[in-house]
Formats: sequence, C-alpha cells, structure tokens
Amino acid sequence: MEKGNKYCHDCGQPKVEHINTWMEELLGRVLPSLKLPKKLEEISDIIIEKIFTLSKLARFTTDFTSADIQLRSSCFMAEMRPRGAVFYATKTSYGFTNYFKMEVADKIFRFETLPLAKFESKYPAKLVDDKELAKRHCQNGGFPIAEGRVFWFWQKKKAMEFARQVGFPLVVKPRSGSVSRHVTTNIQNDEQLEKAIRHSISYSPSFIIERFMADTSVYRATVIDFDFVACIKQVPANIVGDGISTIRELINQKNNDSRRGDPKQKQLTLYKLVENETTQKLLDEKMYDDGTILAKDESFFLQNNPFLKLGGDLVEVTPIVHPDNLQLFRDLARHFDIRLTGIDFLVNDISVSWKDQPCAILELNSAPCIELHHYPSSGEPTNPAGALADMFFKYYL
Repeated sequence: MEKGNKYCHDCGQPKVEHINTWMEELLGRVLPSLKLPKKLEEISDIIIEKIFTLSKLARFTTDFTSADIQLRSSCFMAEMRPRGAVFYATKTSYGFTNYFKMEVADKIFRFETLPLAKFESKYPAKLVDDKELAKRHCQNGGFPIAEGRVFWFWQKKKAMEFARQVGFPLVVKPRSGSVSRHVTTNIQNDEQLEKAIRHSISYSPSFIIERFMADTSVYRATVIDFDFVACIKQVPANIVGDGISTIRELINQKNNDSRRGDPKQKQLTLYKLVENETTQKLLDEKMYDDGTILAKDESFFLQNNPFLKLGGDLVEVTPIVHPDNLQLFRDLARHFDIRLTGIDFLVNDISVSWKDQPCAILELNSAPCIELHHYPSSGEPTNPAGALADMFFKYYL
C-alpha cells in the first residue's frame, strides 16, 4: 500500500474520499431520504446520465475489462452475459466508475455496482446503510444487537461518559462506510478510546460506540430475494505450521499466493498478511520469532481482528450454518424489506442456533461484496451472482 500523503494508511483510499464521506453524511442528515417508484427511479437515472454525457464529463463504453471494475460487478456480469446481457461501463477522465448500463431483451437498465431492486422495498436504502438507523430497526424487530449509541464529532465528552457507563472493552466505528474502514475493536481504556474516536472521525463526522463481544467470530451472510443465503467466516490473518517451515517462511509462502495482493486492487478478495505491532506482541506472548518452526497443524495468528485488509481469511461455511441462523438472516431481510443485503453477524459457533448463545447483528449493507462467496480462501464457493441474476429477471423485466 502506498504510504504517501495521498492515501490513507488505514483504508488505502485516497484521502480526498474522506471528504466525500463527510459531505455525504452531513447532507444525508439534512436532506430527506426518498424512495422513488420504479418509473421515477429510471427517469432520475436517465437525467443524471444525460447531464454527465452531454457535458462530456463521462461516456459509456463496452471497451472495459474486469480489472477496470469492482469484482462484485464482474461476478454479476459473468452470470448475466450468457443470458444475453450487454454491459456498458461509465468512463471519466479519472477512470471507470461503478455506474453501468445493461441491455437485456432490447431494454436498457441502469444500476450502480449491482442491481438492488430498491423500488420494491417500502423503505429507503438509507435505513440499511445507516448503521444507527439499522441498529434501531433491528431492535424494534426483536433482533439481537450489541449495546451502542451514535455521536457526532463535537460530542466527544458525551461519548466518553457513555463509554464509561457501558464499560470496557468497546468498539468504535464510523456511522457510515464498509469493509471495517477506520474501525477499532477491543478498546480497553480511555486513552485507547480517545485514539479510536479520532481515528473514526478522520473518515466520518459521526461514530458509534458499542459493546465489544469477546469470544465471537465475524460472519458475513448474503441474502438474496429473502431466500438464497450464503455465509462466510472472517478469520484473522494466520499461518498454519507444517513441522518443517519457519514462521517467516510460512508468511512468505502465504503472501506468494496469487490470490493475495494489495487492498487497492479491484479484482481480489484476499490481501497479503500485514505484520505490525500487534504481530510482534502476539509473537512475544508465545516467545516466538521469525525462525520458530511451528508444529504440524499448529495455527498462529498474526492479528487479533479478522479484517481482510490485514490479510484475514474467508472460510465458506454455508453448509454448516444452523437452520435457525439461516432463518434469522431471512427474517432480517424481510424485516428491512430488502432484496439484496449483506449481514455482519457476531457469534461463537455458526453451527449452533443463535438462540442458544450470545450473538449480535452488527450491520447490514445494501450493495454487499458478493465476491467473497465466489472466491473464499477455503471452503466450497457459492454463487450469489447467479441468484442475483435470477432476481433481476424477476423484478426488472
């Protein structure tokens, strides 16, 4: 990852993107969130398209490759092309955007990243993507959540007081955003809390403080049209011993996997293992160093958090998800009346009913990373893109 001033060291995005996040969230608090009927949504998309193309700020082209766009969009296109779809990507002087046109059955459809069928929902998309609104809606529906509260950047004092009431350990995360950008977990004291708040508001003007749930794992469930469910487990960056190789050799072997690269690369789900202060602390705790040879099948974690940007693994676990948990995900999608969503879920054992163990819905996303299920680090891949293609023909044609 670039280390210059242009890019954020945490999320790998250009720092100018943080300004965009601030503006979008501040405007979102002022402007009403509208849910347009299908016809008006189509007209709105056409007007926006005309403004950008007539002003020559952007143009549509079929001359693009999968490397030019996000992997989740590529997965969807790969399923739709055999069904007769032709895609046009938007290109600006700065490169390709996530806005597409698709021609199917002599009709033109427009979408950003993925077709969401938002016009079918009784709620605006903001209800899902705003972590605070989503938390309240979950609570109103009786779904399990982690205790927490939202604060603005000027409410640091109130935030500190709330944190002391809830008690450590805690989590601080931006109110908006995804893929664990600027999230800090397992906060143990005031000093760490203040640092985590500063870290969060460098990305977003408001943040959430919530209780940290120990002894749980993070799972991502993708639900499509209230029926299809795929689930992966996010595992912290790790290596597994073979009884021969040193820790350094095992790290190098894993980083040489062609599926791993830099977080800024669009066509990857897995990233190289990151070594930092946390890694050194974990080594010291076991009195290990680079030259230590791990026993066969011995796992060693280089990070505490399962963030993909730190080199975390994705384990496809759909076949072992308890039926109660599958139903929980479907019920949650119906509660939000959303036909495509990614659900971040905290629980110790996904093969055990959520009713029999501590758990929490962390957040939902309206344009989820479906590619995680197509390209896991282990486990049998699933095909949410195929289910999404089926959904498209159901609601758009």
